[in-house]
Amino acid sequence: MHKILFLMADGFEEIEFTAVYDILIRGGVKVTLAGIYNDARVIGAHGLSIRADAALSELYLGNYQGVFLPGGSTGVENLSDSDEVIQSVQNFFTDEKWVTAICAAPKVLAKAKVISNYTVTSYPSVRSEVEPHCKKYSEERVVRDRNIITSRAAGTAEEFALEFLKVLEGESVSEKVRSQILAR
Repeated sequence: MHKILFLMADGFEEIEFTAVYDILIRGGVKVTLAGIYNDARVIGAHGLSIRADAALSELYLGNYQGVFLPGGSTGVENLSDSDEVIQSVQNFFTDEKWVTAICAAPKVLAKAKVISNYTVTSYPSVRSEVEPHCKKYSEERVVRDRNIITSRAAGTAEEFALEFLKVLEGESVSEKVRSQILAR
C-alpha cells in the first residue's frame, strides 16, 4: 500500500483537497494529513474545517512515497512561508519520490527549486511566478514529468487525482475508480 503525505495549511482549496483525498483513498492509497501548525485544526479557503492527522514536524518522511500540496492562494502562501514545507518538498524530490501540486501550489515547488528541469503547469494567475523556475511551462490540465505531477485548478482535481492514482496503484485501479465515480 502506498502512503502519501498531504501538506495542509489554512486557506487550502477544498475541492482540490477533497477530490484528491477521496480518489486516492478509493484506490487503496493511505493518506496522512500533515498540518503545518501545532494546532491540528486547518481551515479551508471557504470555511471547511478539517483535523490533520499529525503535525508535519512529528512525521518521518521516509514512511511516504510522495507528497501532495493543494492550492488555494492563502493556503499556498502559508505553505510557501514554511521552511519545514520547503525542506520537506526538497527531501521528497531528492529521494526521487512523488512531488505533486495543483493550482497555485506549484509556486511552492518553484520556491523549493525542484522544477528547473521539469515541465509543469499551474493556475494561470501564478504562471509568471512558476514559469521562470521550470524547464517548460504547459497549459495542459494535468502534467506529469517523471516524478512531478502538476495541475491547473479545482476543475482539474479529478483528472489530477486519477493520474496520481494511476502512477501509484496502476492503470487498472485508476480506471476502476474512474468508472465507479462516473468520471470523464
